[in-house]
Amino acid sequence: MISQPALLRSIRRVTLLVAIGGLVYLVARFDLVSLPAEGCSPVAAYAPGDRVVVDRRTSGLAAGDAVFVRDQAGTMHLTTVLERRASDGALWCAPDVSDCPGFSSEESGWVSTDAVVGRVLLAWNF
Repeated sequence: MISQPALLRSIRRVTLLVAIGGLVYLVARFDLVSLPAEGCSPVAAYAPGDRVVVDRRTSGLAAGDAVFVRDQAGTMHLTTVLERRASDGALWCAPDVSDCPGFSSEESGWVSTDAVVGRVLLAWNF
C-alpha cells in the first residue's frame, strides 16, 4: 500500500509535468503580437495598438479570417482572407478598411499557405 505522502508526491509530479507540457504546447503553437500604435489597421476588427493572439497552425483558413502573411521581402502584414482556392489552398487576401493601405492580392496575386504566419484568434487593447 502506498503511503499518503508518497501518493501526494506522485500527484504533484504528474500535475507539474502536465502543466509544463501545456505551457510548451501554448508557446509552440501561439504567438502574442502587438499591432503598431501609430497609423491605421487594415482589418476593421482590430485597432492600432491592439495585442493579438496568433495561432500558427494555418490549416482550416476560410474567408473572413484575419491572418498575418509575409510578402516576398519578408515583411509581415495583417490582412483578411477573401477566398481560398480549392485546388492548392492558396488565399486571396485584401484589407477590409478602404482608407488604410495594406497587403492585397490584387498587387501580389494568390498567397501560398507557406507565406501565412498565422490566424488572429483574439485581441485586446490596454
